[in-house]
Amino acid sequence: MADKYNFRGLIIPLATPYLENGDLDTEILEELVEFYISKGVHGFFALGSFGMGAATPVEQRKKVAEVVIKTTKHRVPTMIQIGAVDPYTSIELGKHARSVGAEAVAMVGPYYYSDRTEWEIVEHYKMVDREVGMPMLVYNNPAYSGYDISASMMAQLKEAVPNIFGSKLADGNLGQAQRYMRKLSDFSIFIPAQNLFPGMLVGIKGSISPPLASYPELGVSLIKAIDDRDWNTATALQVKLYEYASLRGSFSSKYGRSVFTETMRMRGIAVKRYPRWPTKPWTDEDREAMKRGFQKVGMPL
Repeated sequence: MADKYNFRGLIIPLATPYLENGDLDTEILEELVEFYISKGVHGFFALGSFGMGAATPVEQRKKVAEVVIKTTKHRVPTMIQIGAVDPYTSIELGKHARSVGAEAVAMVGPYYYSDRTEWEIVEHYKMVDREVGMPMLVYNNPAYSGYDISASMMAQLKEAVPNIFGSKLADGNLGQAQRYMRKLSDFSIFIPAQNLFPGMLVGIKGSISPPLASYPELGVSLIKAIDDRDWNTATALQVKLYEYASLRGSFSSKYGRSVFTETMRMRGIAVKRYPRWPTKPWTDEDREAMKRGFQKVGMPL
């Protein structure tokens, strides 16, 4: 089926903010949604890996979905990621996402038991779709699911579940995306932001990019330049994105996901805890070094 809601461009993977005791911080979640909409993002992807879906209890996942949909007021479309180790949990989450008005669901392949056969994985998706019946994006994240969904297997999935409209290739590159496109028609593919230009010129729909959750303006500006066919600006912005991602990665390797916490605090949003587990304390020197580096690549801090 076609992507009914035209998910395209920079789809922000929402980080789920927590209080120090591990409960949801719904006030900050609402603030994050409004922040991203004010920056011109094109949609949301909630409760994926960056959104701590697998680390968040079912009732909290439902609350996140409710808060996000209520706050967006459908100004941009939202996908709720419902993947779980078993199909019954995904069905419960999918029915809830449908009831609160999500435009689509996304689903990582069933994880932990990564020795599942292809038949079992396909049946898992079919079982969830029969009960949920919504547009579905397949989240192909082999680092977390334990297996890759090849282009041939994705074609098999799409034939079995016509509601599947696309895929996020978590670690994908342009070559992998093109293999998908040769196997599948009318199919939306999202790859890491480092491949947006020239990826969008050959059929990539956009990116669901965790790094750009701290600097959405960069991705929005890059996509506008591509759409305007302003190749000089697009080239300069893509180079800036490489520089930004490299800098961010250097701190992520030391401090993990708390890079998001520190950057959003710099941007004026008082995230109390992210991720949902303890992280290494930052030194003042590293915090200042990251701030200087991000200012150098244009992040408004």
